[in-house]
Amino acid sequence: MIAAYAISGLFELGPLVKTSINNALRLDDAAARAASPLFWRAPARGSLDAVVGEIESAEYFRQSRSIVEVWGKAGLPTRFGTVAGANHFTAIAPLADPGSPMVARLRELAGHAR
Repeated sequence: MIAAYAISGLFELGPLVKTSINNALRLDDAAARAASPLFWRAPARGSLDAVVGEIESAEYFRQSRSIVEVWGKAGLPTRFGTVAGANHFTAIAPLADPGSPMVARLRELAGHAR
């Protein structure tokens, strides 16, 4: 199985062009669009899970929901989820707990479900 599990992903880089983060990235609008998975053709097979911390900014929610919606409409199985009580920096914390729902889902995607 081919699967992607995105945690607090950025799938549309255009909003970064006019920020100080772009000092390092040096993207113009065209390069940002070309590098944005939201505008790529959805994969022909596999799946995508996109999760964000429950208390992350609205932009992370928007971007994750957007890619799940767009790629889902293109026929790719997708899921959107939240990590309870987590922010952008703690959303990966469940990876350290072998009994967490996040690890269980990753095991399932890897074909090692219990």
